[in-house]
Amino acid sequence: MADADRSERDEDVDALLVAEAADLVDRDDAASLKQLTSDLHESDLAELLERLSPTERVELVRLLGDDFDFTALTELEEAARVSILSALEPAAVADGLAELASDDAVYILEDLNEAQSQAILEKLPFAIQHRLKRSLDFPEETAGRRMQTDFVAMPPFWTVGQVIDALREESDLPDSFVQIFVVDAAFRLMGTVSLDRLLRTQRPVKITEIMNEEPRTIHAEEDQEEAARIFQRYNLLSTAVVDEGERLVGILTIDDIV
Repeated sequence: MADADRSERDEDVDALLVAEAADLVDRDDAASLKQLTSDLHESDLAELLERLSPTERVELVRLLGDDFDFTALTELEEAARVSILSALEPAAVADGLAELASDDAVYILEDLNEAQSQAILEKLPFAIQHRLKRSLDFPEETAGRRMQTDFVAMPPFWTVGQVIDALREESDLPDSFVQIFVVDAAFRLMGTVSLDRLLRTQRPVKITEIMNEEPRTIHAEEDQEEAARIFQRYNLLSTAVVDEGERLVGILTIDDIV
């Protein structure tokens, strides 16, 4: 009986949240809406969007402005996501996508028609635009579409100390990463170095001396289901994605596969 009462209370809280959000949207109260949603996880924000009307969804995103986490859109059903994106200005969508991991941005863009996605891409900084276009050029449901293009790559002639110093000075690192990729001048993958191995090694040692020279890789045009099976078979947390010339083009992580 206690569990049933708790479940009913949780449902009441959810219903109250939806009702309050709808009321704030109706009253055009951006400040209170930002306060109401500030602590919501992206999946909870997506659920809130799902339970609002189509018009209320768009207005909520507009009112939140820069405070809206576009990652929540990856948790929405496709129809709801496309409906919201179609109602927003391309520049507003571009600003939101610029803050996302590249795989999440691609996931959002690939549901739009070519004219819509192109209009958004044109509003993005060139470097981000280039990375996203590269992923979108790969066929649907392939590793290339699911990969992240944010990774850390270093030349083979650097020492451990140089790598550590470069990581400390770089302001545009991925939010999280567990390994560094060693590439030649043509960006062909030579090996990988795990962060724990890097930090346990003396500064003068060259990274080629501690790298894994036979890293597991997945080709960008590999079917995403086969990529998932490779992760399962070899118990991987992340792996490199390479093109037909064995050049490093991205990475897949376990959360991408899940």
